[in-house]
Amino acid sequence: MNIAVVRTSGSYYFRPDTTLNRESLDYYLPDGVEELTLVPCLYSKVIKAGKCISPKYALRHIDNFGFGILLDAVGGDPQEAVCMDATSYLSGDTLPLAEIENAAFEVSVNGEPQFSREGFGAGMLTDALVTVSRKSSLRATDLLAVCLPASIILHKGDCFCFAGRKVSIL
Repeated sequence: MNIAVVRTSGSYYFRPDTTLNRESLDYYLPDGVEELTLVPCLYSKVIKAGKCISPKYALRHIDNFGFGILLDAVGGDPQEAVCMDATSYLSGDTLPLAEIENAAFEVSVNGEPQFSREGFGAGMLTDALVTVSRKSSLRATDLLAVCLPASIILHKGDCFCFAGRKVSIL
Protein backbone atom coordinates (compact mmCIF):
# COMPACT_ATOMS: atom_id res chain seq x y z
CA MET A 1 0.00 0.00 0.00
CA ASN A 2 1.31 3.42 -0.95
CA ILE A 3 0.13 6.95 -0.34
CA ALA A 4 -0.10 8.99 -3.54
CA VAL A 5 0.30 12.64 -2.51
CA VAL A 6 -0.88 15.29 -4.95
CA ARG A 7 0.60 18.73 -4.25
CA THR A 8 -1.25 22.00 -4.82
CA SER A 9 0.95 22.50 -7.91
CA GLY A 10 -0.56 19.35 -9.46
CA SER A 11 2.64 17.31 -9.22
CA TYR A 12 2.58 14.14 -7.15
CA TYR A 13 4.82 11.68 -5.35
CA PHE A 14 4.40 8.46 -3.36
CA ARG A 15 4.96 7.98 0.35
CA PRO A 16 5.50 4.42 1.62
CA ASP A 17 3.15 2.89 4.17
CA THR A 18 5.92 3.14 6.78
CA THR A 19 5.08 6.86 6.97
CA LEU A 20 1.62 6.10 8.38
CA ASN A 21 1.23 7.06 12.03
CA ARG A 22 -1.91 4.99 12.62
CA GLU A 23 -2.34 5.86 16.29
CA SER A 24 -1.54 9.60 16.06
CA LEU A 25 1.36 9.14 18.43
CA ASP A 26 3.69 11.99 19.36
CA TYR A 27 6.49 12.54 16.86
CA TYR A 28 10.13 12.41 17.92
CA LEU A 29 12.40 14.51 15.70
CA PRO A 30 15.29 12.46 14.31
CA ASP A 31 18.85 13.71 14.85
CA GLY A 32 19.73 16.45 12.39
CA VAL A 33 16.13 17.54 11.77
CA GLU A 34 15.42 20.92 13.33
CA GLU A 35 12.01 21.76 11.86
CA LEU A 36 9.13 20.18 10.00
CA THR A 37 6.58 21.35 7.48
CA LEU A 38 2.98 20.50 8.33
CA VAL A 39 0.61 20.28 5.35
CA PRO A 40 -3.12 19.58 5.85
CA CYS A 41 -4.64 17.13 3.38
CA LEU A 42 -7.84 15.51 2.26
CA TYR A 43 -7.53 11.78 1.62
CA SER A 44 -9.42 8.76 0.33
CA LYS A 45 -8.78 5.04 0.13
CA VAL A 46 -8.72 3.59 -3.39
CA ILE A 47 -11.31 0.78 -3.49
CA LYS A 48 -10.79 -0.40 -7.07
CA ALA A 49 -7.47 -0.76 -8.87
CA GLY A 50 -6.87 1.12 -12.10
CA LYS A 51 -4.56 2.91 -14.51
CA CYS A 52 -5.46 5.79 -16.85
CA ILE A 53 -8.74 6.29 -15.02
CA SER A 54 -11.16 8.52 -16.91
CA PRO A 55 -12.87 11.38 -15.03
CA LYS A 56 -16.16 9.74 -16.02
CA TYR A 57 -15.30 6.63 -13.96
CA ALA A 58 -13.25 8.13 -11.13
CA LEU A 59 -16.05 7.86 -8.56
CA ARG A 60 -16.01 4.08 -9.02
CA HIS A 61 -12.53 4.02 -7.48
CA ILE A 62 -13.18 6.02 -4.28
CA ASP A 63 -16.21 6.24 -2.00
CA ASN A 64 -15.13 7.99 1.19
CA PHE A 65 -12.83 10.74 2.48
CA GLY A 66 -11.06 11.90 5.60
CA PHE A 67 -8.63 14.56 6.78
CA GLY A 68 -4.96 14.31 7.65
CA ILE A 69 -1.61 15.94 8.20
CA LEU A 70 1.62 15.27 6.31
CA LEU A 71 4.95 16.16 7.93
CA ASP A 72 8.21 16.61 6.01
CA ALA A 73 11.73 17.64 6.98
CA VAL A 74 12.74 21.20 6.09
CA GLY A 75 16.05 22.16 4.51
CA GLY A 76 19.07 19.94 4.33
CA ASP A 77 20.60 18.33 1.28
CA PRO A 78 18.20 18.55 -1.69
CA GLN A 79 19.20 14.98 -2.68
CA GLU A 80 18.13 13.66 0.73
CA ALA A 81 14.66 12.25 1.35
CA VAL A 82 12.33 14.53 3.29
CA CYS A 83 9.69 11.86 3.92
CA MET A 84 10.36 10.08 7.22
CA ASP A 85 8.73 7.18 9.06
CA ALA A 86 5.51 7.89 10.98
CA THR A 87 4.91 11.32 9.39
CA SER A 88 1.54 10.71 7.71
CA TYR A 89 -1.24 11.40 10.21
CA LEU A 90 -4.50 10.32 8.59
CA SER A 91 -7.56 10.57 10.80
CA GLY A 92 -8.89 7.07 10.12
CA ASP A 93 -12.37 8.52 10.55
CA THR A 94 -13.82 8.60 7.07
CA LEU A 95 -17.13 9.90 5.81
CA PRO A 96 -19.12 9.02 2.70
CA LEU A 97 -18.07 11.08 -0.30
CA ALA A 98 -21.62 12.46 -0.51
CA GLU A 99 -20.92 14.47 2.69
CA ILE A 100 -17.79 16.22 1.41
CA GLU A 101 -19.51 19.54 0.63
CA ASN A 102 -20.60 19.95 4.27
CA ALA A 103 -17.26 18.93 5.80
CA ALA A 104 -15.10 21.26 7.87
CA PHE A 105 -11.42 20.84 8.74
CA GLU A 106 -9.40 22.79 11.29
CA VAL A 107 -5.77 22.61 12.37
CA SER A 108 -4.31 24.41 15.36
CA VAL A 109 -0.71 24.70 16.50
CA ASN A 110 0.05 25.39 20.15
CA GLY A 111 -3.62 26.16 20.70
CA GLU A 112 -3.78 28.81 17.96
CA PRO A 113 -5.93 28.17 14.85
CA GLN A 114 -3.69 27.92 11.76
CA PHE A 115 -5.96 26.44 9.10
CA SER A 116 -9.70 26.29 8.69
CA ARG A 117 -11.79 25.40 5.68
CA GLU A 118 -15.32 24.28 4.96
CA GLY A 119 -17.03 22.98 1.86
CA PHE A 120 -14.76 20.73 -0.14
CA GLY A 121 -15.60 19.24 -3.50
CA ALA A 122 -15.38 15.61 -4.59
CA GLY A 123 -13.62 16.96 -7.69
CA MET A 124 -10.49 17.55 -5.60
CA LEU A 125 -10.17 13.80 -5.08
CA THR A 126 -11.37 12.65 -8.50
CA ASP A 127 -9.07 15.10 -10.30
CA ALA A 128 -6.13 13.86 -8.20
CA LEU A 129 -7.04 10.26 -8.97
CA VAL A 130 -7.11 10.97 -12.71
CA THR A 131 -3.76 12.81 -12.51
CA VAL A 132 -1.94 10.05 -10.62
CA SER A 133 -3.42 7.20 -12.68
CA ARG A 134 -2.19 8.72 -15.97
CA LYS A 135 1.37 7.55 -15.24
CA SER A 136 1.03 5.23 -12.25
CA SER A 137 -1.09 2.20 -11.47
CA LEU A 138 -3.22 2.43 -8.37
CA ARG A 139 -4.14 -0.64 -6.33
CA ALA A 140 -7.11 -1.22 -4.08
CA THR A 141 -5.98 -0.19 -0.55
CA ASP A 142 -3.68 2.58 -1.83
CA LEU A 143 -4.39 5.96 -0.30
CA LEU A 144 -4.79 9.19 -2.23
CA ALA A 145 -3.89 12.40 -0.34
CA VAL A 146 -4.57 15.86 -1.76
CA CYS A 147 -2.54 18.66 -0.16
CA LEU A 148 -4.51 21.72 0.86
CA PRO A 149 -2.99 25.19 0.28
CA ALA A 150 -1.41 25.72 3.68
CA SER A 151 2.07 25.01 4.99
CA ILE A 152 3.03 25.49 8.62
CA ILE A 153 6.54 25.22 10.11
CA LEU A 154 6.84 23.19 13.31
CA HIS A 155 9.72 23.05 15.79
CA LYS A 156 10.58 20.81 18.71
CA GLY A 157 8.09 21.42 21.52
CA ASP A 158 5.21 22.44 19.23
CA CYS A 159 1.88 20.67 19.44
CA PHE A 160 -0.72 20.41 16.67
CA CYS A 161 -4.36 19.36 16.77
CA PHE A 162 -6.59 18.11 13.97
CA ALA A 163 -9.75 16.00 13.74
CA GLY A 164 -9.87 15.55 17.52
CA ARG A 165 -6.26 14.39 17.76
CA LYS A 166 -3.39 16.08 19.59
CA VAL A 167 0.23 15.42 18.58
CA SER A 168 3.39 16.81 20.18
CA ILE A 169 6.72 17.26 18.41
CA LEU A 170 9.39 16.01 20.81
